[in-house]
Amino acid sequence: MDLNFQTENELDVKTYDIDAAGHVNNIVYVRWLEDLRNMLFKKMFDFNNVLTKGYYPVVVSTNIKYKKQLKMFDTPLGNIKLVDYNHGIMNLKIEIKLNDNIAASAEQKCVLINLKTSKMISQKELVELMTNKVS
Repeated sequence: MDLNFQTENELDVKTYDIDAAGHVNNIVYVRWLEDLRNMLFKKMFDFNNVLTKGYYPVVVSTNIKYKKQLKMFDTPLGNIKLVDYNHGIMNLKIEIKLNDNIAASAEQKCVLINLKTSKMISQKELVELMTNKVS
């Protein structure tokens, strides 16, 4: 069973995304990561079921490298994929490109937290949630 999840989406540059220097503000990239991650998780899980079970996705680390500035009227493409998962930690890789040139790359580590226990779910539970979405 293939549990290699990936999705991509065109990203919108809004007028309020532009800072005083005339390019997309760095915080906008964080918002785009959030948007892409939500799209990916909807592919990975029955998200309603995850929330009903009392689980919630939490980002435990983010590392972004800004490589090329984006400006108003640019139409970047965001790609996110699940690289691997180990001990219940999901490792995600994200690229934001403009015309096949990488504008930013990022890595995130995410977990699902059991809201009742405030602990992350196990590897076994994570795989079961992903498997139920696939089957």
